[in-house]
Amino acid sequence: MSAKRPSICFVTNELYPLGPGGIGRMLYNFARHNESLGFPADIHFLVPQLLLASRPDAREVLDEALEGLATVHVCPALRSVPSQLAQLLAKAEDYPWTSEWLYSDSYRYYLGLKLAQERLGAAFDVIEFPDFGGWGVASLEAKRAGLDFADTLISARVHSTQGILYGVERYAYDPGHWAGIMFDAERHLFANADLIVGHDPAIIDYTARSYALEERWHGRTVLEFPPIYIRTAPGTYVIADKVDKPGSDDSIDFLFGSRLQPVKRPDLFIRAAILYLENHPAYAGTFRLVCGGWDRAFVEMLKSLVPGGLSERIRFIEKANPDERQYYIERSIVVVPSDYESLCLFAFEAALAGRKVILNGTCPAFGNGYRWRDGGNCLLFDGTVESLAATMHNALTWRPATEIEVAPSMPYWLSEKMGEPEPAHPTSADIRIFCYGAQSTTEVHRQLDMAIALEEALKGAGRRCEITFQLPRGSFEPDGSEAKAIHQRGWAVVFSSGNRECPAMFGRRLAALGDGAVLLFPFGYEPSAAFVSNAFDVQASDPALALVGGHVELVDSATGRSDYLRVYSGEAPSTALLSSRIAPTLSVVNLNAVKRIGFDPLAGGLWFEVFARLCALNGERIAVLPMVAGTLDPFSQRKLETTKRISAGLLDQLGRAAGWQARLLSVDPVQVPSEADGTPLPLQPHQLRQVLRVHPARKERAWEPVGWQENAHGALVHPLDGEVTIAEIPGVYRRISGLTAHVRNMRNDNDGALVAVALARSQVSTDRILQVVQSGAHAEDVALSAWRRIEPGTALKIACPCYGVSKGNDKILLFSRVPDGKSEENAEIVFTGVDLHFNDQTIG
Repeated sequence: MSAKRPSICFVTNELYPLGPGGIGRMLYNFARHNESLGFPADIHFLVPQLLLASRPDAREVLDEALEGLATVHVCPALRSVPSQLAQLLAKAEDYPWTSEWLYSDSYRYYLGLKLAQERLGAAFDVIEFPDFGGWGVASLEAKRAGLDFADTLISARVHSTQGILYGVERYAYDPGHWAGIMFDAERHLFANADLIVGHDPAIIDYTARSYALEERWHGRTVLEFPPIYIRTAPGTYVIADKVDKPGSDDSIDFLFGSRLQPVKRPDLFIRAAILYLENHPAYAGTFRLVCGGWDRAFVEMLKSLVPGGLSERIRFIEKANPDERQYYIERSIVVVPSDYESLCLFAFEAALAGRKVILNGTCPAFGNGYRWRDGGNCLLFDGTVESLAATMHNALTWRPATEIEVAPSMPYWLSEKMGEPEPAHPTSADIRIFCYGAQSTTEVHRQLDMAIALEEALKGAGRRCEITFQLPRGSFEPDGSEAKAIHQRGWAVVFSSGNRECPAMFGRRLAALGDGAVLLFPFGYEPSAAFVSNAFDVQASDPALALVGGHVELVDSATGRSDYLRVYSGEAPSTALLSSRIAPTLSVVNLNAVKRIGFDPLAGGLWFEVFARLCALNGERIAVLPMVAGTLDPFSQRKLETTKRISAGLLDQLGRAAGWQARLLSVDPVQVPSEADGTPLPLQPHQLRQVLRVHPARKERAWEPVGWQENAHGALVHPLDGEVTIAEIPGVYRRISGLTAHVRNMRNDNDGALVAVALARSQVSTDRILQVVQSGAHAEDVALSAWRRIEPGTALKIACPCYGVSKGNDKILLFSRVPDGKSEENAEIVFTGVDLHFNDQTIG
């Protein structure tokens, strides 16, 4: 650490006095404690814009509360940041429950930290992330890439991750890919932070075991107790070790004051209250739950547990203001029956205020004897209804014999023993590139051009690189023009067997290159030289890394549309169960990892995706840098990312390796929408029946030119002389990558027609659609197919790529018009089907 006053920035989405959150209160207490110590550190907070939007005067409230104590910084809106990655991630904000959505949040905090450092004029000495939310992913990967924070210690404070809580609550949540995405992002922070900060030794050990990180945490943890302030009067809080403790407590009421959430076990409190009232009918007190919850179904279930005759004795007070809540606490015995807590400020505050406290002894933070001592400063029960009811009875006559120890520790950022940040990685590692996948002369020359551009960019940056091209022996000759063109560059050429070589053979060919790492450069990608350079440096700094990847921008080469950033999760075992978004095929691969794991020949064309998933599942080290690794044209390489069979096979292998007799092939794995099996979704007849005429606006004939045609079982879109007939069908809620319309000319006695299909975003007007149709110009908000001539009595299919246009809930448009010099007479044009495509890397 530097000799100057250290600067620390806490990343948070809650901060006192905006909201009642315990973490927000703890962070505020750090600033107050720093004041009481004489301001030995410079305290900063980074908050999201959403916090400031929580109330009109939010900024004023924070500034007043923290004046002279700390500086508050606000994350920027991604759309306001003129960088490629920020702009791509900004588009992902509209599509929740995806890797891209979570990463955009993480990247926003990363940008906020960079801007805060710019305002400060120096790097922070310490950046502390909470353990939940996955907010540290981008910042940690930026540090690993050598982009930022080289001299900053990044710490993680143990609170309670969603991964821990979901494990404790067990049956409270629906399965799905989002849970895995969040769990892995939280684990990423624990796995890669420079320092782990915990409040209780049992919780530190519990968390390390839960994430199998005991070895990686060795020498990287610090135990410290945070400052606790308790309220002595409305608006007045005093640090706990300076409070005059109240006298004896003769309360007979019991209070549950935690959140109405399964892990907090309000059900246990209610059931014990019922049992107590049944066993002690003369008891005159009241049981109160003074708190709220966000799951109304759960709250209603809790209320239904209370028999009608006890509704006045077991009361729910969900909307108490702070003064009302404090009033009840001061007149009650406090019960904290949680199955899991990492600290529980509420329990400490209650004990310090002179309340008797009953705690669940099976909770790792309460029953370990570290600060809470049964019969001394609290009463413990064994986690059962019967034990809690009995402990409640004992509490009426029990008196605490000892006080709770709450003196705050010296903050770790002031400690001379605090660990230093990881040293910066070396630069200028040698670069090896292996190009493969081209199947035709055109593809070889296209990949060759990209490799030349990459080599020149790397050489311009002073990097040495060695390039090898692999060509399929089934299509190219060793003395052919393609091989000669490669040799002229001074590059090596190797030949694979046949046209589609066995993946295991390919793996052995790579392994034969020796030790170190190689960039896999498959056809269809255009690599970023900056990424390649950084990736090899990161791999050189940590030779244990099996894979180093980045994120991939998908670009339609025909239209130039770039709409989507495919985000990869890296060392993400939960994600790997269902998804191939671990690392892109365009990655730096450790050749020793290839030797250990190999490429599975039974995975077919998904050999790399299976390899990456096995790396994540087997605990291999993986880095995914906060950079665009390159671009990919998904239409030149139409390839699925995974299939249900691949996911099911991996699950079954895991179960068998663990020695389970239960075969996981009996489990139907959830497919991530953006990695679905590629089967198009046909619109059903009831959806086609919703067809409406949008142009001409007025009915130009005595008969309706647009409507459901029962005998043809399709949507009639009759062309009209001098007009373009446009019909609309409502789209589906998901984004689509393309649509295919099936059209039939039902009669033989007409002049034929011109037909087309389009997709327009939901807000696009008919005038705008006509403008695009008439001009034929490229449009960001409308995707229009080519016009096709349909002859009498024939049928055809019309394809329309919608990449970059579809945003979900779009308009599907069907067109017809009369060919020049022809007539509308008898032109019965019917759209008999519309197929929607989702498999071209769109977000589900």
